This record gives sequence, C-alpha cells and structure tokens, in this order.
Amino acid sequence: MTLAELTLEELASRFRSPDGLGLHIGPFVLHMQVSLPELFAPLALLYADHQIAPGGAISDFRLRLSPCVSLPPWKKRARFTVDDCKSFDPFERDLALPMLEWAINWCTFSLPHQYFMLHAAVLEKNGRALLLPGPPGAGKSTLCAALALRGWRLFSDELAMMRPGSIELIPVPRPIGLKNASIDIIRAFDAGAVLGPKVQGTRKGTVAHLKPPHAALARAEQKAIPSWIIFPTFKAGAEISLEPARKAQTFLWLANDAFNFNVLGRSAFDLLGDLVDSCACHELTYGDLDAVVAFLDRLWQGDGGR
Repeated sequence: MTLAELTLEELASRFRSPDGLGLHIGPFVLHMQVSLPELFAPLALLYADHQIAPGGAISDFRLRLSPCVSLPPWKKRARFTVDDCKSFDPFERDLALPMLEWAINWCTFSLPHQYFMLHAAVLEKNGRALLLPGPPGAGKSTLCAALALRGWRLFSDELAMMRPGSIELIPVPRPIGLKNASIDIIRAFDAGAVLGPKVQGTRKGTVAHLKPPHAALARAEQKAIPSWIIFPTFKAGAEISLEPARKAQTFLWLANDAFNFNVLGRSAFDLLGDLVDSCACHELTYGDLDAVVAFLDRLWQGDGGR
C-alpha cells in the first residue's frame, strides 16, 4: 500500500497514532509521528508513491515531530525527537516541512554505517548510473530534478549509497529540495512537475520540494552500476563544457564530501577507489537546462562517453 491509497483523514490518524506511520525510504523503514496538521496534505502529496511499512515492521529510525511551548507564547514552534533519545532545538513552526526533510536527511546520513555514503545526486538510465557531486549553489539539485523529469530514474538528490565491498548504488528516492530561483526554473522547465508549498525564511532562503517521479518509487529496489562521476557548475549564459577530471583529484573531492569515510576507514578507502576507477570522471559547466539535459542524454548514448 502506498500513501496515495489513504484518505487524508486516514493519513492524519496514522501520523498521530503512538506508533506513527511507517514508510519505506530506500532500504530503510522510517516511522514518523507527526502532530502538526498543516503537514498532512504536503506529505500526502510529496510521498504519495512511497510504500507504507506493514504493522509490526522493525524501524530503522523513529522520528517524532510535535509542537512545543515557546517564549514568547505567540511564537509557534515545533521540535524533533529521533528514536526517543535525540532531541533537536525548537524551530519556527512555519519551517516544519523543510525541517522534517532535514531531519530525515540527518537520520539517513548520520546513523546507518553499514553503508558507505557520499554527498551526491544519483540518477540512472538503462542500468548505468550518473553521480553528480557538488557544493551548495553549483546547480546539482536543479540538474538532478531536470534529469528526473526527462526520463532518468532518481536514486537521490543528496545521497550516493553503497555497501562496502560493492560499488552497486542503492536507491533512496525522496522529494528533491529546490531553493530560490531553482523553484521557478523547474516549474518553467516542466509544467507537469509536482511541487510542494514554497517555504520562506529557511537558512537557505525559499525552499520547495519536487515530488519524485512514480518510476523512482516503482523501481526503488533496483540497484545500478555507476558509469559517470560529473561535477556540475551552473553559470548563466555559459556554453556547455565537459572537461576530464583527474582520478586522484576526484577521489579527494569525494572523500571530503563522504558522510562516514572516517567511520568506515579502510573499507571506505577501498570502495571509493573502486568507484572512481570504474567511472568516467568529468567537470561540467552549463548555462541552459534544456541543452545540458540533451547533452547528458547524448553522453549516455555514447557520444563522447569514456
């Protein structure tokens, strides 16, 4: 059963229940207990295609989001608790949706060290996966959203995840976070894109989330072999430029952006080396979204691949 098969009333009842609502997010089961009614409709929209975990399913994370007493009292605030032991500082209740996405990120990035995790968007086409690492503001999430809307299967816009010993990438599809100008760029790029509400005043400005395409969830158990590691940079008006990236430099960039490289130690070192060796590594500059999507489609087809 998916979230889309519940009425809003059923969804609200499950979120409010003591056990919360369990969702499959990639290989994880996340139980969420949510007491903020303004979030029920956005979550029903953005997570519509996610599978509901059966009753009694063992959870990897338990996340509780509830209102909290605030001073002064007219300021509405909320708070997260993870696994009933880790409590985060209160925040403005108007920011609850992006903060919920941040809390899910925190769980998946910080806790499951049975996986090796890199900070990168990942997409796949016909079994070949593309990794898009990049610092904030580079255009990674915008490009990831555009590719996901043009037939590439979304694995994640934040997380490249593998088990030590294998470079197979594991899908963890969730809504794609878009910021500021990227929101309207994606709306103009695809009129059928389904976005949640805009939330202003976050640390990153205005944020909205793109619902992952249905195919990303329908094939959420299918892994893929990486073929490309491409570091994208958006520059307004720039022509497309694809330059080789040295393997050693690629290794260092990725290691620096790995979430648990220091935890896994030698196994992470070996796995990252295998990943970089198996992929064509490039730096990509682009200034037009339609043009770069067409360019990457040609790259996938073999025009200038390895």
